Amino acid sequence: MNRLDLPEYAEDAAILRFYHLDSLDPEVWVDDEESPENAHEHEKESSLQQFQHPEQDDSVNTASIRPSESDIDLQVIDDSDPLGVYPSIFPDDMSRNTNISQLKEKTAMMITNKKFQPRHFLLQVHKHTSYNDLVSGEERLRRDVDQRAEALKNLVHQNFDRFVSAKNTIDHVYEEMKSKQLNQQQDYGTIGIQRSLDAANTRAEQIYGPVVERRQRVEKVRSTLYILQRYRFLFNLPSSLLESIKQTKYEAAIRDYKKGKYLYQVLKGDLDSTDRSTGLSDMEKDTGITDLHRKVFDKVWTEVSKIVIELQNVLLRMLADPWRSMDDQEKTINSLFDLDTTEDPAWFYLDSQYQWIMGLMKETYDTSVRKINRLKSEDGDAEESDTKRSLALKKAIEQIQKKLAELNIESSSELQIWQAISELVKSQSSLLLRCLPDFWRLSTAFIEGKFANKAAAVSSAGPMGVAADSPSSRRRRHGMDMGKVEQCQRMTQDIIGRYASLISEYFSLHERHLQNKQTMDGVKYVMPAFVPVNANSIYICEYLTLIIGDLANCVNNINTINLAGEAFSGLTDLMERARSKFVDVLCKCWERDAKTFFMLEEWILDPQNPQFTTLLKRYYDFHKFCARSAHKISSLTAVATDVNEPEERIIPPSYIEKVRGSFLESTYTFLDGLVQLAFTDYTPLNEKDELLLAKKREKIDVHSMDVRILLTVSNLDHMRSNVMRKLIDLFEDAYHVKMEEDLRTLIDVVDQLDEILFGDYIKRKSQMIRDIIRQGILMSGIDWSSIPKPQEVHPFVYEALITLVMVHSQISSVTKQLVSRALSKLLETMANDCLDSFRQVERFGMGGMLQATLEIEFMHQTLSQYVTPTASDTLQSIYQTIEQAYDPQQQQSSNLQSELGHVKELLVFSRKSTVVQFLCFKQNKDRSKKSSAATKSSHA
Repeated sequence: MNRLDLPEYAEDAAILRFYHLDSLDPEVWVDDEESPENAHEHEKESSLQQFQHPEQDDSVNTASIRPSESDIDLQVIDDSDPLGVYPSIFPDDMSRNTNISQLKEKTAMMITNKKFQPRHFLLQVHKHTSYNDLVSGEERLRRDVDQRAEALKNLVHQNFDRFVSAKNTIDHVYEEMKSKQLNQQQDYGTIGIQRSLDAANTRAEQIYGPVVERRQRVEKVRSTLYILQRYRFLFNLPSSLLESIKQTKYEAAIRDYKKGKYLYQVLKGDLDSTDRSTGLSDMEKDTGITDLHRKVFDKVWTEVSKIVIELQNVLLRMLADPWRSMDDQEKTINSLFDLDTTEDPAWFYLDSQYQWIMGLMKETYDTSVRKINRLKSEDGDAEESDTKRSLALKKAIEQIQKKLAELNIESSSELQIWQAISELVKSQSSLLLRCLPDFWRLSTAFIEGKFANKAAAVSSAGPMGVAADSPSSRRRRHGMDMGKVEQCQRMTQDIIGRYASLISEYFSLHERHLQNKQTMDGVKYVMPAFVPVNANSIYICEYLTLIIGDLANCVNNINTINLAGEAFSGLTDLMERARSKFVDVLCKCWERDAKTFFMLEEWILDPQNPQFTTLLKRYYDFHKFCARSAHKISSLTAVATDVNEPEERIIPPSYIEKVRGSFLESTYTFLDGLVQLAFTDYTPLNEKDELLLAKKREKIDVHSMDVRILLTVSNLDHMRSNVMRKLIDLFEDAYHVKMEEDLRTLIDVVDQLDEILFGDYIKRKSQMIRDIIRQGILMSGIDWSSIPKPQEVHPFVYEALITLVMVHSQISSVTKQLVSRALSKLLETMANDCLDSFRQVERFGMGGMLQATLEIEFMHQTLSQYVTPTASDTLQSIYQTIEQAYDPQQQQSSNLQSELGHVKELLVFSRKSTVVQFLCFKQNKDRSKKSSAATKSSHA
C-alpha cells in the first residue's frame, strides 16, 4: 500500500497533488505547471506508472485530478445547515485529514457552491429528517432569504451617492477615450502596437523558424524513441515468439502472446469495463499515443498474428499425434485456447483421435490376420487327419500341467497359429483399452462443458481476438453444441462397434450355430474358419479360455469408465456371442477327439496300477480338462465379480445342458472306441516311437486279440469302479447338477460292453475245451458200459486242464485280477460240456461209472478254488446223471466198496503226480507247501 494513502499522510498527499510535485524535497522548480507540455509529460509518466503498477488503488488516480478555477475556496468552508436542522451538513468524523477529493465531493452539498443541487443535498443530508423538521427548515430558510434581500436594499440605499459618482466617472472616461481616437476603428488605440508586434513576429519567424522546425523534428524523434522504449515488449514480441517457437518453448511463447495481447488491447481501448477497472484508464487516455502510433501497433500485431497462426498449426500437429499422453494433449488444448484459435482444439483432437483409432484398429487387425494366414499356409495341412490330430492331442495331454508360458511355441505349428490368434485379440483389446478411456475422458470433459467457455469465446471472437457480443454468441456461451455432444457419443459407440465387429468377423460370431454336413459316418460338424486344421481339443480349450478371458478383462475394464448411452451394450452382446460360439466349438471338438481317442492306446500298463493301461489316465486328464475349460468359458460374463469375493457364477441352463450333453456323448464314444480297439489289430500311431513302446510293453502281445480284449475288459472295470465316478462327481460339483441317472446309464453301457468283450473271450476258450471234452467222452472209442475198472485219469481230462493252465498263464501275464473270473466262467462251461456229453452216454458199467467219477472228481478237486455255486450244481448234476445211467445188475456190492477205495487212492495219486502241472490252480498260501510236497512225491 502507498504510504500517502494512509490517513495520517493525507495532508502531505494533498500538498503534493495541489502543486503537482513528486516529492516534498524537489530539486528543480517548474515555472509553468499548467503548460500543455508539462501536463502531457505528467500524464504520460502517470500512465506508465499505472501500467507498471496496475494494482494501485483508484483513489490515487482520482485524487490526482487538479481542481478547476470555478471550484470554491477550500480554505473558507461554511458547513452550516441552511435549514437549521443540523449544526453542520457534514458528519461528525470529518477532520482536516480528509483528502481533497473527498472534501470537494462534500463541499458540493454546500448552498454557496455553484454546483449545488437541492435534490442531491436533501438525499445526502436530510434523508433521515422528519417531515415536520423539513417544514420548519423551509420557513427558517425563507426568513433568511427575506432578511438578506432587505439587507441588500439597505446596502444600496446607504451607498447610492457612491454608485452615482462611479457612473459619472465611467461616462467621463469613455468620452475622453472617444475624443482621443480610442475607438473601434483604431482598435481603441492599439493598432500601432499591433503592427509593431506583427513585424517583430515576422522577423522572429525568419530567424527562429528553422530552429523551431528542427526542434519539432527532435521532439518527434524523441517521442518516437519514447514510444519504442516504453512499448519495447510489444515491438520485440514477433522476434521473441519466433525464438521461443524455434526452441520449442511453447509455454513461454503463449505467455508472451497473452501479455502482448493484453497490452495491445489496452492501447487500442478494446478492454471491457471489468478490465478497465484494473487501473489502466490513464494509459487508455495517454495523449502521447497518436493514430500513427496505433497504425504501427496494428502492423506489429498483424505480424504477431501470423506467427501465432504458425504456432497454432504446430500445436495442432502435436494434437494430432496419437502417441502423446492425455495430460500433454490437454495442455496443448488449453494452449490453443489461449492462442485464440478459430478452431475448437478439443473437437479437433477428438475427431483426429477418432479417425486414428478407427484406422489403427483395422490396420492392426489386417496385420494379425495376414500373419495367421501365413502360418496356416506354412503348416501345409489342407485336410483333416485323425492320425495327425491324435498325435497332437497326445502331446497336448502330456502338457496339460504346464502353463502356456512354459510351452515351446516354436515346436508346434498349431501352437504358433493359436498364439497368433490370441495376439490378434490381445492387440485389439490393448489398443481399445489404451485409446478409449482417454478418448472418453476428453469427450466427457467436452460434454460436461469443461471447454465450453473457452470454445464459446473462441467461436465468438472477432478480429484480433476481440469477442463480438452478438445474440448468437451469448446463446453459445450458455451451453454446449448438442450436435457435437451427440457426435461424441456416436464416435465412442463407433469405436466400440469397430472392435466388436472385427472380433466378430474373425471368429464368425454372427453365425449362431456351427455348420454341419452329411457324411458316410453320419452328421459331421464343420469347424469355423478360425479353428486350425487338425486342431486338438486341448489347445482349443487352452486358447479359447485365454481369448475369452482377454475379452472379458477388456469388457470389464471398459465398463469402469461408465460409458453413456448404448455404447457398452455392444460389448456385452459381443461377450455373449463369443461365449456361445466358443462353448459350441469346444464341445464339438471335445466330442470329435473322444471319438478317435482310442487311437492313443499304446497297450502299456500304468506304472502306478498295472491292472489297466495308461490310456485311462490320459483320457481322465483329457476329459476333466475339457469339462473344466467349458466351465470357465460358460461362466464368464460381461462384468466379472469382485476379486475379493468368492468366485461363484451362475451358468445359464442352456450352457449346462450343452456341456452336459458333450460330457456324456464323449464318454459314450470313448467306450465305443475301446470295443473297436479290442477287436481291431493294433496299428502304431507313430512308427518312430514303436520300438521304444515295445520295450515298455515287455511280454504283452499287442497283436493278440485275446490280450487286447483282456486289457480292454480290465480298463472297462476300472472305468466303472473309479474313473466315471470321479468325473461325474467333478461335473456335479462344478455345474451343480445331479447325474446319478446318467451314471447308472453309463455303468449299464460299460456292463454291456464288458459282457460283449469278456463273453467273446470266454466263448472262444470254451469252444476249445468243449471240443476236447466231447472228443474224449464221446468220440475217443471209450465204451462206458464195458470198460474195466479205472487205472488212470483219461488224457482228455489232462488236455482240458492244460488248456485252462494256458488260459491262466495268458491272463496272469496281462491282467491278474481277471484270472478267477475267467477260470470260474470256463469251469462252468466245462462242467456244462461234461454234463451234456455224459447225458449222451446210454449206460455206465461199474468200470465206466468209476472212471467217469474219477475224472469228474479229479477235475473238481484240481479247480476247487474256482468252483462257483453254478459250477457246483452242474457237477452234482453230472454225478446224478452217471448214477442214473449206471446198470445196477452189474453191481457187486461185495467188491464195490473196495473199488471205490481203489478209485480214491488212484485220485490221490493222480493229484500228487500232477501237482506241478496244475500248481497255478492252487491258492497262493498253499502253493509253496504243495509244490515241495509234489516234488518229493514225483521223486519217490
